[in-house]
Amino acid sequence: MNHLDLAITPGDPESIGPEVTAKALHHLENSLHAVSVLIFGSRAPFKKYLKSLRRVRLSFVEPPARTSPGYQSAWAVQVATQFVLAAPNSRALVTGPISKERIQRAGFKYKGHTDFLADLTRTSEVTMMLANELFRVALVTNHCPLSEVESRVTAKSISRAIRHSLAYCQTNLGKARPRIAVLGLNPHAGEGGLLGLSEKNIIAPTLRSLSRKYPELVLEGPFPADSFFALESRRPQRKRYDIIIAQYHDQGLIPLKLSNFSEAMNMTLGLPIIRTSVDHGTAFDIAGKNSADPGSMIYAIKNALLYLKQRKTI
Repeated sequence: MNHLDLAITPGDPESIGPEVTAKALHHLENSLHAVSVLIFGSRAPFKKYLKSLRRVRLSFVEPPARTSPGYQSAWAVQVATQFVLAAPNSRALVTGPISKERIQRAGFKYKGHTDFLADLTRTSEVTMMLANELFRVALVTNHCPLSEVESRVTAKSISRAIRHSLAYCQTNLGKARPRIAVLGLNPHAGEGGLLGLSEKNIIAPTLRSLSRKYPELVLEGPFPADSFFALESRRPQRKRYDIIIAQYHDQGLIPLKLSNFSEAMNMTLGLPIIRTSVDHGTAFDIAGKNSADPGSMIYAIKNALLYLKQRKTI
């Protein structure tokens, strides 16, 4: 295997990001023998962990001096993304938790990593996906108020999420004929129009159109969201869908996080680079107490390296 570079942005330096990053690297040290790890962030929060990381090929890219935590975490994403963009077939990006409020106070007007990374990579359309060993859930709408969801569920937004999911399945999972399930927006998937018309007028026609356009794709739905995850979790793994398309954030992410919050990751589909992330926030309340669970960071790093190795063999 050729040499690989793993760029990590631990997130807000006052969050649990540095702690879970250090713990994850220590846990995975035997898997990192051919990997250079570059941490884009201050060395200071890592000092107490460096002794346990002696076997990791580790270096730091320090942020500008005397800048706020919000600025440092956003700066890290910006610089690390440019680093990975320069050699996307041998580099991957893993991001830690940032505070949306803090980065906006620092002058970075983004709602989170997804739109920030899209802007940095000049990507017009991206899709947020969270995944663990049980479910992979891609979102039609991302971080927006619930009152705006219905107007944002359109043929275009549904098609974008399915198109990105298809590319992910074929490139990263090696699935020539992936199976994708699509959830309805309304209770009981609209109950034939009695509880809403989005399924009948928008979702179902879009699925029929995409099934004709992508004959290699098994595309099914819209399914009632309230029962879907319970039924899916009981199926043998070989019979589960490769990706589930949820219409809005909490519809898909609550059941995913309930199924296994500790070992799950966030991923941005549609980018020209590999980017994975933790599935949790900054947890300022436990930062510095050495009690944070590194499971999500471990899962994010393992999958970033797996996808990068697959890309290098194509």
